[in-house]
Amino acid sequence: MIDEKIFEKDRNFHGVKGLIFIEDKILVYRRDNKTKSFPFYIDLPGGGKEKDESAFDTFKRESQEEFGISIEKENVIYAKKYTSAMDQSKESYFIVVKTYKTKDDVNFGDEGLEYFLLKIEEYLQLNDSIPRQKEKVEEYLKSIK
Repeated sequence: MIDEKIFEKDRNFHGVKGLIFIEDKILVYRRDNKTKSFPFYIDLPGGGKEKDESAFDTFKRESQEEFGISIEKENVIYAKKYTSAMDQSKESYFIVVKTYKTKDDVNFGDEGLEYFLLKIEEYLQLNDSIPRQKEKVEEYLKSIK
């Protein structure tokens, strides 16, 4: 399931989070304490929209900034719209991409303390991941069964 609106410019869109599959694992990172919400928690790639970006444009930019990973439209395998947790008058998106990258392609940026590649089941067992993101991952898994 892919909500095609992720490729459209949208003034009511706030931000995006998602999964980047590298081989059979997902890319995650530990937040630093510069953030007010969930410092030191395990986070997923993504962030807030800049200028007139689409959700996909935002996810693509954030993936490059945070991990040096380039993604393309054809890498998207799932996308769903939600009400934004940061601003309930706006929308957010959850995007899943499968890449042809390897762990050697990851170039961790300056956001957060460290990154990990985890099996999706390992991520779901963490006690220090952001609950609303974990729920979206579980919903994605249910959609592919």
